[in-house]
Amino acid sequence: MADATHERLATRAALQDLVAEYAALMDWVDWDRLDHVFWPDAQFDFGMFKGDLAAYRDFVAALEEPYARRLHLFGLPVIRINGEKARVDAGSLITCRTADPAPGIDDTFWGRYLFDAECRDGEWRFVRLTYLLNLAERVERTVDDTKGPMNFSADLSPAHPLASRN
Repeated sequence: MADATHERLATRAALQDLVAEYAALMDWVDWDRLDHVFWPDAQFDFGMFKGDLAAYRDFVAALEEPYARRLHLFGLPVIRINGEKARVDAGSLITCRTADPAPGIDDTFWGRYLFDAECRDGEWRFVRLTYLLNLAERVERTVDDTKGPMNFSADLSPAHPLASRN
């Protein structure tokens, strides 16, 4: 019983880590890390885009890289485990900033990510991602908030001085 509970908790933690890793790699536009989150045969469905991992890499780069700032937040996921397969359902809030036209435009998206996961040779990764949009909003900025004493999350990339080196 204790071994089964431990295994279940370890699986849940691994799946939550994958969701967190996905959010971080999207913010940092670190497309190489997609290979640690998704199996090579993974499939994607965003409605406006459907395809495999190679096509998704191009799609998401074109979608995310024009933004000066990105923040992908996920709620606590609902995780359903069935042997070597699992479904992860996570609500999301994404906000992205363009710098042009100045002082910028904020796009905010409320949605839901449905990840299907598989464990292969003891490792969990996602094999399918379906995104469901709930609401989108675009707000033209009236104030320039790029000046001041704060550290800003602008121009995040793997080359950024604060990027994770792991």
